[in-house]
Amino acid sequence: MPQPLDNKNDALKFAMKLIGLRRRSEAEIRQRLADKGCDAALTEETVAELYHYKYLDDEAFAESYINDRMNFRPAGRFVLKNELAKKGIAKSIIEAKLVELTSGERELEMAEKLIEKKLRTSNPKDEKKLRDRIIYHLRSRGFSSEIISQAMQNKLESNKHIIHEDD
Repeated sequence: MPQPLDNKNDALKFAMKLIGLRRRSEAEIRQRLADKGCDAALTEETVAELYHYKYLDDEAFAESYINDRMNFRPAGRFVLKNELAKKGIAKSIIEAKLVELTSGERELEMAEKLIEKKLRTSNPKDEKKLRDRIIYHLRSRGFSSEIISQAMQNKLESNKHIIHEDD
């Protein structure tokens, strides 16, 4: 069994290694330090130092997470909110960053891109089945009914020729 972290230097080194791999939330760092046997006082001291040197910042983490998720694996507000909550980000930070970074237009644009991708990769013989599949996909990605409805209207109307080409 690995030796527990019992001094500030080792705890900081371990936390910096984790942060070096990818940005982390405070809750993630606290959990990983606890998993390594770090006591509460040492965890507090380590977290305080990471904040002091700006290696930890839950607001910056949430902003970066939302932007990365929207750019690389688009998701709606509902999924983003749940994922950030699981990472220990405070509800107030989540709400503020979602309002700041996920305008209705940006979310609509992401949903439309996902529809375009589904249209390119689907065999659209049955329009109803295709619509249902797309709606299910968008819901599973956390998009609201309003965004789904608007995106479907925008994209499917402009792509009628794709859906009906085999008729």
